[in-house]
Amino acid sequence: MRREEGYQICTKVLSYSHAEEAEILLEEEKWGLTRFANNQIEQNINTEDLSVSIRSISRQRVGRAWTNILEDESLKEMVRTSEELSRFQPEDRELLPLPGPQSHREMDNFIEATARCGPEERREFLGKILDRCRRESVTAAGILSTKSHALAIANTNGLFAYNQSTEAAFRLSILTEEGAGFASDLNKDIAKLDPERVSQVAIEKAFSSRDAKEIEPGEYSVILEPRAVADLIIFLTQLAFGGLAYEEGRSFLSGKLGEKVFSEEMNLSDNVYHPLSQGLPFDLEGMPRREIVLIENGIARNVVHSRKTAKRACVETTGHALPEPNTTGPIPLNPVLSPGKASLEEMITTTDRGVLVTQFHYTNVINPMELTLTGMTRNGTFVIEKGQIAYPIRNMRFTDSLVRIFNQIDSIGKELVRIEGFFGGSAVVPALKIEGLNFSSKTSF
Repeated sequence: MRREEGYQICTKVLSYSHAEEAEILLEEEKWGLTRFANNQIEQNINTEDLSVSIRSISRQRVGRAWTNILEDESLKEMVRTSEELSRFQPEDRELLPLPGPQSHREMDNFIEATARCGPEERREFLGKILDRCRRESVTAAGILSTKSHALAIANTNGLFAYNQSTEAAFRLSILTEEGAGFASDLNKDIAKLDPERVSQVAIEKAFSSRDAKEIEPGEYSVILEPRAVADLIIFLTQLAFGGLAYEEGRSFLSGKLGEKVFSEEMNLSDNVYHPLSQGLPFDLEGMPRREIVLIENGIARNVVHSRKTAKRACVETTGHALPEPNTTGPIPLNPVLSPGKASLEEMITTTDRGVLVTQFHYTNVINPMELTLTGMTRNGTFVIEKGQIAYPIRNMRFTDSLVRIFNQIDSIGKELVRIEGFFGGSAVVPALKIEGLNFSSKTSF
């Protein structure tokens, strides 16, 4: 869906509206995925969907309806349904008038080759990797996915916003009889994925993980590779830095802006315009998305806002609204943790005894107000002794507070990587060395 097509569809739908105000959200996604296991391709999926929704507003009441059938009668029925639903909704005294036209920064996130990539291209991409795994007698599993996405927002006050983007993701797990390794790559341009590097890292980790030993639960110095760091940062930003959660006292940060809450080594922002980020230059109300400093030298500086939460806080919106109405409120979607000066090798050589973690698995929240999480290590966990990787260990469960973790930063990696979150989202992060992480129990694998 190009800009002109999106504009025409939005204009047509708005012409059917009889509400005082109306807002259109038009979205198209084409998604292709090749899944492989046991060193062979097992599944190809290709989906294509285009949907349109309308938010109709009259007398401070809101109704929403949607369809994925773009025939005129279906669009008219959607508009009628939303207007009828609005009649039965309670008045929203905090409802704001829809915004007028906005200026949005152009972003170059669309790569034609990624958008056009199909099963044959994905098979060719994977061929050499799977051949290598057969030769080296290891077992490969994972996915190669490509996605193209277009989004248009328009309203009866003259706003129109449009963005298109692409994404390619390669995730590879390697298994031996007694070891496992993992690596991944992510880029808007499939030609810039590096399958040779990914396979080399995953295979080396798998071989290095053989004959893993058990260690006792307890607190250890840890070096977290970027994938493990991203897991923690995504939970941190979505739990603590939303304007609605802050206002309602549901955030760890509620009442703490301006206070030091983490290590002074920590600097965190939400920045869709960072060269490694990928996202929308506007929010789901069509307001321009701003770069926001969240943590500066350990001090909590800001939370993100929609127009509604910004009015409550007597500040300007930061352009982080989700589709209204919702109970989540605005959240940061493009966190960037500032780099430091250390390499991963330097972190290892300066560690007398600790644990190197490749990634976390099934991380989840125990106590959102205390930012307590639990999860397990996976696909390459190693003991470090006297500045060297000594031996692999069985996976461990961690249970700890992000407040405690990010107050114990020893050093920060100098290389940034964008990592997908297990439950969605992404973050641009370096590796971290943490003075103490609590491993609460062993696992059986």
